[in-house]
Amino acid sequence: MASSTTQTSPETAAAAELVKLRKFPHLERLNAMPSDRAREIYARAMNNPHTFLVLNRRYIAAARKHTAPPLSEAGRRVAQDLAANGIAFASFDEFFPPEFFATISDRFSAYLAEFQRTASSGTAKGKGVFLDTIHKAHTFVPSDAVSTYLADPGIAAVAAEYMGMVPRFVGSSFWRTRPATGSDRLYSQLWHRDYNDRMLVKVFLYITDVGEREGYFEFLTGSHESGALGAEFDRIGPDGFRAYPDAAVLEPRVAALPVYRLDEVPVERRSGAAAPWHRTPAVVRAIAPRATLIFADTYGLHRGGFVHEGHRDMVMTTYSTNFNVHKPHFAVTRAFSDTLSPFMRTSFGIA
Repeated sequence: MASSTTQTSPETAAAAELVKLRKFPHLERLNAMPSDRAREIYARAMNNPHTFLVLNRRYIAAARKHTAPPLSEAGRRVAQDLAANGIAFASFDEFFPPEFFATISDRFSAYLAEFQRTASSGTAKGKGVFLDTIHKAHTFVPSDAVSTYLADPGIAAVAAEYMGMVPRFVGSSFWRTRPATGSDRLYSQLWHRDYNDRMLVKVFLYITDVGEREGYFEFLTGSHESGALGAEFDRIGPDGFRAYPDAAVLEPRVAALPVYRLDEVPVERRSGAAAPWHRTPAVVRAIAPRATLIFADTYGLHRGGFVHEGHRDMVMTTYSTNFNVHKPHFAVTRAFSDTLSPFMRTSFGIA
């Protein structure tokens, strides 16, 4: 019987070709360690500002060689608030055309429908008991709305301004958070620092309205590395990665701080010296409507949403430094790479 072959057009083949991405050196070295004890010793030795600067020297120099896009007024405000507090807030239409939100929201719905169609009916484990990751390992292709949103140079420029270097893109996640069985917080719903770097910029986009019961994001201002509480609760576990702090020690400290609901603070007082949490430790509860952007350095202490009813839909984008120890989860096609500026190619780690 004669065999049949499928012809692929040159355009399709070019779009499917993936470019090589630079590895994260700290992650590679940790993975090469022969035991948990060796990883712990290595991680403790490396967990200092000097090593952080050494591993980032290429990207600090690249910031001078490959100029970041000029910051918008909103971008400048966000970068300044990140430096002061470790967190900043904006509306989607300060960075993108207002109608673009509907496009991203529709894509979220499409990913969700596909996830629900193909999801396993087995018992959920780990964070899966309250969190559905409906789209994660994104492949960047031309003329794609999600690729355009995730690779926005204006957002990357904010991270660059805050970090003082060309940031490294790590990946993105489209999440639906829902109620879990039981009344106790689990995993990322507990106060913690992210394990993978000493400086991060995560951008959270609320796709749905997030009220008091839909799992708002919380952040302890001033707990980023350069903040008043930056040196506290930085604990390395036996596997060599940053471990969750001791709740018995942390929670009384957090309980003594002032608490601010974002929805109760007028927009004009959420930034700069007018913000009640400006340069002072406080707990901020990000109760906010859809199309809200939250920029947070999640080395700072934070906790994810605990949903009482309904659900929270959100898109997260992560920028780190070259010190990162979290495996990146994205791919870039040659065709998309060819559309990027030198700054964005460096950010994506395109060799």
